[in-house]
Amino acid sequence: MDLKFTERQWMILAAPVVLIATMYAAFQGFDALFGFPLGYLMAFIVYWVGWCIALPLFVLGGPGEVLDLFREGAPSFAELGWKTQALLWWPIIFPLAFVFIPRLSDANLTIILVSILIGLVIGVTEELLWRGVYVQLFPNNVWLNTIYPSAMFGLWHIAPQSVRTSTMPGGAASFVLYALVLGLSYAYSARKTGSIRWCTVSHCIHDALGLGAFVYSAWLM
Repeated sequence: MDLKFTERQWMILAAPVVLIATMYAAFQGFDALFGFPLGYLMAFIVYWVGWCIALPLFVLGGPGEVLDLFREGAPSFAELGWKTQALLWWPIIFPLAFVFIPRLSDANLTIILVSILIGLVIGVTEELLWRGVYVQLFPNNVWLNTIYPSAMFGLWHIAPQSVRTSTMPGGAASFVLYALVLGLSYAYSARKTGSIRWCTVSHCIHDALGLGAFVYSAWLM
């Protein structure tokens, strides 16, 4: 493995370790200061704005380079093979079957609309950081554009799980494992096409179907 990395490559390789540590502290601290769900939301805002938007803008050089990650890839969507398509869309099955359909009768229009907004924010920002940046900076290194960021993407979920553990079977551990597999699937698509357009679409749908607005139902119902 070539270790002659640029300063910005070294920065983005070190970033996940710092991200996980600081975001764990942020979730714990904001939860202690402001309680749940306000502290939970405030920590996520730090993550979305500081880590998922500001850092990619810096390491990639500006808005133009960031927006370029969402261009149509090569091959195009219509030319993608069945394996890439399967890896793109399988994640939608789980929130649809186990969250959206069972809880839809409990959701009002506000919950659904806010869940769509949350899905858009999470999908766009996370794909930008965890897939787009690594594919752009390490285009020919599968370990550094797929394996490493996917592992760190899974582990980062320890931070929010520390204040609100998943109610799914297996708790936090199964959630982290699920996130790892999700990350690997999306990273495969991003690496194959050189674009995060379609993995972002899938991620947005996936998280919207998870009806995340129920976390803030005390404010919305």
